[in-house]
Amino acid sequence: MSVFFNSASLILGLAAWAFAIAAIIKNDKRCHSFISFTACNLSLVFQILEIHNRVNLGDFSAIMDTIGAVVLASVVMSSVTIIINLAALFRAGAKNK
Repeated sequence: MSVFFNSASLILGLAAWAFAIAAIIKNDKRCHSFISFTACNLSLVFQILEIHNRVNLGDFSAIMDTIGAVVLASVVMSSVTIIINLAALFRAGAKNK
């Protein structure tokens, strides 16, 4: 189950960035940005489910070993997603003027 949660989280995180970049390129701020934020949120949900799975297994040492990296990756992923989507929003706003 851990492989699924981690793989899904990674794929959805990359998809969040890809859709945000697509929003900049295609100048379609609504659809691509919504999908980007949704993928980012689902990626974080899968990380929470992974931690929950570890708790159910009683594998607290694995949680303690990886929680710092999980927190850092979550902050970076969320921050980059927000920044790219804001860039798409500003670019779309500039083109509409």
